[in-house]
Parts: sequence; structure tokens; C-alpha cells
Amino acid sequence: MDELTHIIAKYSPEPEMLLLLIFLFALGKSVIVVSSALPPASVTLLVGILAGKHTLPLGAVWAAIALGATLGSILSFHGGALLCRHDLGRRLPARFHTPLHKAQRSLQKRGLPLLFASRFLAVMRYTVPLMAGMLQLPARHVYATAALSAAVWALLLMSAAHLFPAS
Repeated sequence: MDELTHIIAKYSPEPEMLLLLIFLFALGKSVIVVSSALPPASVTLLVGILAGKHTLPLGAVWAAIALGATLGSILSFHGGALLCRHDLGRRLPARFHTPLHKAQRSLQKRGLPLLFASRFLAVMRYTVPLMAGMLQLPARHVYATAALSAAVWALLLMSAAHLFPAS
């Protein structure tokens, strides 16, 4: 972790650029296809938070993570609705089929509480909102749940980052 923080600090992006990177990473980790290509969310976001520890306002970092994660979930939700409308789910790569079926079964039973909890589980973070869209759960409930879970997730990540000393 110190090594990654040092690399970011060495190239020292402007605070606005670092906030944009944090936002885009939080967004990407909540979208099904993009997330697969990125490193683990907790590690990378913690590095971003640590790199900006003394230059970025805490509220701005929290907002960047929460807004990015919320938008990612909303995009996944609407992606699921689109897949359902056009029956494109069958065209997804095979590795997504099992997690999607698991998410679908669970969502049918537990709905919004599962959507909230999925934010904290890597693969479920994007498959559950996708399935919520395919199952046509009410958009306003999904939006509110995604925003609340993203806000809590951002707070937890920021709290974890403050356990590490600044470099």
C-alpha cells in the first residue's frame, strides 16, 4: 500500500484530477463490464484517499466516492432493464451467467435489503443492480438504496484509510 501511495504522491496530480480519478474509479467498480478490468476497489480507492489525505477536503473525497458508486449502480440498473427489454442477457460472457442467476434468485426473495448489502461484496456490487433492472424493481427505490449504500461504503473506505499513516 505504501508503494502505491508513494507512486501517486511522486506524480502528484492536481487535487481536482485526483478527485476525478477517485470518482471514475468508484463509478467503474459499480459497472459490470468495466469492473472486471479494474483492480480491487478497496485497495485502489484507499490509495487514492491516502494520496490526497492532506490536500483534499474529506467531504469532497466522500462525495466523489459516493456519487461515482451511486451513478455506477444506476447505470448497471438501467443496463439490466435494457438487457431485459432486448433479451441481450444471453450475449454476456459465460463467466457472468452464474453470478447473475445467483443475484436474480436472491433479489426476488430479498429485494432492496440485498441491493444495499451488495455494495459491500465485490461481484455483487454490479450484478445485483443489473438484476434489479432486469426484474424491473421501482427505479426510485433502487436509486435511493444505491445512494444510501454508496454513502455508507464511502464512509467506511474513508474510515479505513485513516487507519493508515500518511506518507
